[in-house]
Amino acid sequence: MPLSRSGWPHPVRFSPEHPQPEPAGQNPGPQETAGAPGRKPAGRRTTVNYQDVYGLVGGTPHVQIPHDGASAARIHLKLEGYNPTGSIKDRAGLRLIQDSLAGGRLRPGMTLLDASSGNMGCSLAYFGRLLGYATKVISSSKLTEDKRGFMRYFGAEVEQVGDFTIEGNRICSEIAGNEPDRYCFLDQLHSWANPQAHYDTTGPEILAAFPDVALLVGSLGSGGSLFGTARFLKEMRPGIQVVAVQAAAGTRLPGTGAFDDGDYVTPFIRRGYEEGIFDHQIKIEASQAIARTRELRDRGIFTGLQTGGVFHAAIASARDLAIQGDVVALSGDSGWKNMEKLAQI
Repeated sequence: MPLSRSGWPHPVRFSPEHPQPEPAGQNPGPQETAGAPGRKPAGRRTTVNYQDVYGLVGGTPHVQIPHDGASAARIHLKLEGYNPTGSIKDRAGLRLIQDSLAGGRLRPGMTLLDASSGNMGCSLAYFGRLLGYATKVISSSKLTEDKRGFMRYFGAEVEQVGDFTIEGNRICSEIAGNEPDRYCFLDQLHSWANPQAHYDTTGPEILAAFPDVALLVGSLGSGGSLFGTARFLKEMRPGIQVVAVQAAAGTRLPGTGAFDDGDYVTPFIRRGYEEGIFDHQIKIEASQAIARTRELRDRGIFTGLQTGGVFHAAIASARDLAIQGDVVALSGDSGWKNMEKLAQI
């Protein structure tokens, strides 16, 4: 299914207790005020006031990171940990719910259902709670206690099955098939609402900040984030190069697929390679991700190992491809979502 600038679904009716969210990244009327006087970083500080928490989805900051690579490239991290639940999955999670509501597949009294290794489950638990829907998540063994605790705090039922998200996805399909009036299976691994969220928001945000962006680097989990973002940027900037990051064989990194070890290759990932949306592939070792995550920590950037891996790939790619301009690397989540892993490095 091709992505398009179709915008968000038509408005749907919510109960007064659970008002309709605005589309991610499109909150109307934020109010900006100048920051306090005195010493401050270069650039204009603003305070943004939103009408509701849905406006907090998207519009994430970029920060330039000095690096030791033999390249004149300027490497920027897009800090998706600034989304409400601390990860990039908030964009697609909200979009999946909006799409299901608009299509009549999600109705009052139903339970949100999906498979997740962690971050998408957190997003669904969060938005499900806000909108008045119960949530059930089938997780893989990659799930950290930090994310499990988050989901349960927001009222989600969490069941762990197998080592790969696709195993949970198949169970979700069976559950929803047996009780179609009770469960709304969002299916992040196959729903094109997933990459569409990034085509509509993440890509345009990057282009607005870096009109001459030369390189985009992101990790592949479901592949929706990188495919949607890259598809938009390729249409707007045909010369941009895109690097897809995955875990090397025998390496387990949250938010980063280990396809050599059996992780599921989604339709988004297949399409990304078949259509030339992904130009290059880099496989990250755990030692590389750990070293770069520590480096980012020492520079004041609090992220998980996924970001360390993507940062390493950005530096290596900028050097090997002789990039001279702006490089944007997608930082998938915040460090607080990964303390169980970070405490071990």
